[in-house]
This record gives sequence, structure tokens and C-alpha cells, in this order.
Amino acid sequence: MSSTERFFDAIARRYDHDYALTREASQPRLARLLALLGTPRRVLDLGVGTGRELPALLDAGHEVRGLDLSAEMIALCNKRARPIPILQGDLWEPLPFGPASFDAVIALHGTLAHAPSDASLPPFAAEVARVLASGGVFVAEVPRPSWIDAAGSRGASDVTRVDAHVARYEDRRVAASIEARLFDEARWREVLTPWFHLEIEPLGEHEVRLIGRRCD
Repeated sequence: MSSTERFFDAIARRYDHDYALTREASQPRLARLLALLGTPRRVLDLGVGTGRELPALLDAGHEVRGLDLSAEMIALCNKRARPIPILQGDLWEPLPFGPASFDAVIALHGTLAHAPSDASLPPFAAEVARVLASGGVFVAEVPRPSWIDAAGSRGASDVTRVDAHVARYEDRRVAASIEARLFDEARWREVLTPWFHLEIEPLGEHEVRLIGRRCD
């Protein structure tokens, strides 16, 4: 079991309370996501977690599938009133779906902050492009490197800087830690523009929304 899988298994039951955005903060983000998705689509939710965004996606008529590394997160998601098909897997490995399987791929709430290395980004972008149909859209919420110093230590967690864009996040309550790799807009443009027409929107001071439309 990887340290990432171990971390998310350990915090799964506390995730919605201690880690997720408040309803007030998440509602405008969901509204923007639904506007970007538009008419009902086949949606792949990378890092679906406990599935907090699923009711809004399903209410809008989208057909959603999920991928998550954590069995504990998946178990909680499966308890929702309208469960979706979810595979357990690592989004940084080849995605277990065929070409053009989806009209949209989403990665919300900093899911992409836990790449194994900088070198993981280009193959990830290629995989997302592969599973997207013509005209498909990729939407991700990613923290900026400035998040590291802004997060600091609070509550039951500590964030320490490892280098310019890498931090170690430790949850003291479960004695588990995880690395976060945070990239600036220039790096995301470099990685995604071979495959996508890319727009970047600010999400507060320390986060951005990536909107990639599949290059055909």
C-alpha cells in the first residue's frame, strides 16, 4: 500500500468534517462546474473520494463514474443514496478506461496535488486526453505553490515545506502524512497545452481552476 493510499484510508471517516470545503464555499464551485459541463455528459470523477459533488452532478443528468485510490473513501461513497460505478485505482497510472469513454473528466478539491513526481504530469495529461471524446472538457481545481506557506500548522495537522513546490502534510490524529506537489500556472500550461485549449481561472488567492477543452 502506498503512503497516499494509507493517508486517505486513515482520514476517510473524518474527511467531510475536517477536510472538505463548507457548503457555502463549495456551492459556487459546483455551480461553475455544472455551467462548464453543460448538457448531460459522461463524466469521470478522478479522486471521487466520499462523493460530495455527486448529488449535484446526478441531479443535472450527468452519467458519472469514479476512480479513487482509497478503499475506505470508496466504501463511504458507496453508501450514498445514489451510488455510482467506482474503480479503485491510481490516477497517476494508465487510466482503466478505453479511448473516448467520457465527455468530461474532473479532478476537484486538490486531487492533483499528490503527483508522485513532476515527471508524472505529462503522461497524466495524455491519459486524460485519451479517455476524452472529441470536444471533451477537463476541469481541475489545483493549489498554487503559495498554498504551502499559507497553510502552515493548524488544528490536528502540520504543513512543512520540503522545497520550492513540495510540502509534507501530516495529520497528527492518525499519525499519517502525505506529500503535496504544487505547480504554478506556467507548468500546467506546459503540460496541458499539447492536448487542450487551456483556460485558467483564479479560485481565491492560493488555488486555480484549470479548464481544458480537448484539441481535435
